[in-house]
Amino acid sequence: MSALREEIRAILREEIAALSAQEAARPAPQTERVRITSSAELTRFAQDVLQRASEPGFAARVASGDLMFELATDTAAFSAPIVSGPARVRPDMLDKGLITERDIAAVPGATRSLRIAPHSRLTPLARDEARRRGIRIERTER
Repeated sequence: MSALREEIRAILREEIAALSAQEAARPAPQTERVRITSSAELTRFAQDVLQRASEPGFAARVASGDLMFELATDTAAFSAPIVSGPARVRPDMLDKGLITERDIAAVPGATRSLRIAPHSRLTPLARDEARRRGIRIERTER
């Protein structure tokens, strides 16, 4: 029984060594940098991938990980701003650690209620400014 175990171990060692040699000989995956700053560029990229899928071996290279795509992160390469739309912050909500008088002064004049995060703290001047402007402060629950 031990001779059989030794034979199995020897075969496994050979197979593992062969697999390791194959993995070491495998070339590093090719990476293509992609610049996508708008929906139009994303659509063009998808159309390009679909067109290239007809090339022999392209789909197999992508599926196996031999060809990878990476988003370009160099901000100097982008001509358009990263955020093109308005901020998605509610005007009646402040989510800051420390809320100052300036923050309260920047709240639109028609605001009568201001929601703040549970962790937010108001400076005494911020409280005075809110009181002067008739703004009620409410803490949110997350």
